[in-house]
Amino acid sequence: MIKKTIASLSILLFLCQVHAQDNSVELPLIGDRLSGAVSQNEEEILGRQFLRDLKRETKILYDPIVQEWTELFIYKIGESSKVNKKAFELLIIEDNNLNAFAAPGGVIGVNAGLYKYSDNEAQFASVIAHELAHLSQRHFARQVLENSDRSNANMATLLASIVVAVATRSPAAVIGGQGIIATQSLRYSRLYETEADREGFVTIEKAGYRTKEMSEMFRNMQEVRRLSGDNVPEFLLTHPITTRRITESRERARQSDESGIIDTLNFKLIKQRVRFLMTDNLSIRALENEKYDSDDGKYFSALLERKKLNFSKSIEILEELEKKYPDNLIIKTTIAETYTESGNIGKSKSYTQNLLEISLGNYPLSYNLANAHIMEDNFLAAEQILEDIKFYRPVDINLLKDLSEVQLKSNNLLGYHLTNSEYLFYSARYEEALRDLQRARSIATNNFKIREIITERILILQSYVRNSRNTSG
Repeated sequence: MIKKTIASLSILLFLCQVHAQDNSVELPLIGDRLSGAVSQNEEEILGRQFLRDLKRETKILYDPIVQEWTELFIYKIGESSKVNKKAFELLIIEDNNLNAFAAPGGVIGVNAGLYKYSDNEAQFASVIAHELAHLSQRHFARQVLENSDRSNANMATLLASIVVAVATRSPAAVIGGQGIIATQSLRYSRLYETEADREGFVTIEKAGYRTKEMSEMFRNMQEVRRLSGDNVPEFLLTHPITTRRITESRERARQSDESGIIDTLNFKLIKQRVRFLMTDNLSIRALENEKYDSDDGKYFSALLERKKLNFSKSIEILEELEKKYPDNLIIKTTIAETYTESGNIGKSKSYTQNLLEISLGNYPLSYNLANAHIMEDNFLAAEQILEDIKFYRPVDINLLKDLSEVQLKSNNLLGYHLTNSEYLFYSARYEEALRDLQRARSIATNNFKIREIITERILILQSYVRNSRNTSG
């Protein structure tokens, strides 16, 4: 445990040192006007800050199954895109409005509403590909360059304005004294939208999707716009759907192969899972009398039965689906979850461990196994599993929060304060993170090496606190 704590602290310290080093001056390439305005290093630094602010200000939809599928999907689409550095950080926002965005540093934001308004996987892919095109074409940096030519706009202020807009669900919400510029940063120019459409089209075609679905998604957006009245979703204000965009998309599709992936079972299952997660208890009651004949509909009904604590009925439906799709990991993981929630811990653990022998290190399955141990009050076993997951997901604030709570229950107070400080740091709550680190140092009285690492980490956090106070002041 001590060695793992030292390793964890060392990694975190290294990341912060890299952050500090990234602030060094980078000479732009001769003739590279864009790099002279905003270097890619600067984009990444500000993107990480943007991500922390966004985690602090917005409500994140936390579900390992949805998170993993969407992350893998973005990387799959990313492989067919022109994004140079294919390292993405996904946030799924708990909001049923239609929205998606991409920010410097590979930050991808997706509202729960995007799953809702995408009729199929190809349409979902078209929006993701469009957002990745904004990254590959460096539209944000180009926007900053244009603004700085006119008024010396500050990129950090522009990113902060987006945080406020997403958190308040209002694209008009801006901060600081650069309101007009910040609002413009949310609205890419027609040129940039045309570029993103074109590059996004090429991306989904290369990824093997039917390109016609991009124009169909535009039609869906247009219909949402028509029905919204004055309450227009943010995405449709920042990405206005014009007749020209739809026409150009259709024309491109006519010139390409009409074949390609339209939909998959996994997308249908994920869409139904998001629908379930975003449905409140009162609305769930209204859905009980609906008929669910399709396979994804049956999956949704199994989730409804589980919500009503009808675990045997839920398992029955899921096992029927499992027989039809014996290799589908989403269905299998949902069965494992249901065993855990029903209190059948022995069955849950054996079923999950068998799956993990095939899908080694699978994130949702590992999480379920940790939850099974928690229900048995075996907090040490749960902590070990969550620590292993953390190695691959070091900035996942929901994971960090869960791990810190398990460490507290297992009476690992040093681990609790260290992990909680990371959770608070990645949520841009620097003063609280600093207090937790100071408590951790007071506990680690007999281990000089850990105290030394904590002390260095405290010094770095103190600089964040000072900068935060200066900015807010």
